[in-house]
Amino acid sequence: MLTLTGVTKSYGTHRVLDRLDLEVAAGESTALVGANGSGKTTTLRCIVGLARPDAGRICIGGIDPAHDSCGARARLSYLAQKTTFPPTLAVRETLAVIARLRGVAPSVVDRELDACGLSAVADRGVGQLSGGERQRLAIAAAFVPDVDLYLFDEPSANLDPASSRMLFERARQLRRQGRTLLFTTHVPAGVRQLATRIVLLRDGRIHADGAGEFELRRYERMLERDIWGEDDEQSRTVLACG
Repeated sequence: MLTLTGVTKSYGTHRVLDRLDLEVAAGESTALVGANGSGKTTTLRCIVGLARPDAGRICIGGIDPAHDSCGARARLSYLAQKTTFPPTLAVRETLAVIARLRGVAPSVVDRELDACGLSAVADRGVGQLSGGERQRLAIAAAFVPDVDLYLFDEPSANLDPASSRMLFERARQLRRQGRTLLFTTHVPAGVRQLATRIVLLRDGRIHADGAGEFELRRYERMLERDIWGEDDEQSRTVLACG
């Protein structure tokens, strides 16, 4: 479904992605984890087309965005860490605009308002929403299109526990439908609830890659070591497939 081959991206003299190779199969739910600055968000931005790789190739559902950016983007939906909507538009109007742009039936708007707990603020201006309500609106917008690939960047940020449960249940529904998910997070609970595979980035490269219940249970210790910089030669094998 998604292939990155030798993807490299630098900002000035700082190399964020270093010849990154990543393949995500159709129907897979992959957590992209790592410390701040490891390249998680940049990876998603390169896939979506918000950042242009300096080198390498990206393929989305058999489409090369370099040759057909519109066709590639039509196959995916992206939830950014921070999404900005016009503050004067009402919540309902915002989702209606997105539905029209993505060629989705208007009935989807009411579905997402209800599913994301936004019905009570549907006619409220976006500028009047709380931080958590704005994040729920961004989640609703990401679920409006019916696509093959969903990219979520720290999706549970600014969400209370009830909203987080809603988000993960919606994402699990997508997984049961055979959709492909790639999401970044530093919250172990998010990985345990949603991921079937974990890819750990360090310095713009894959440091560990594993799937299965054993690796999911050991994720917290692996991520803690990576973030706090503990020198442990065994850390490379904690997530190894086996």
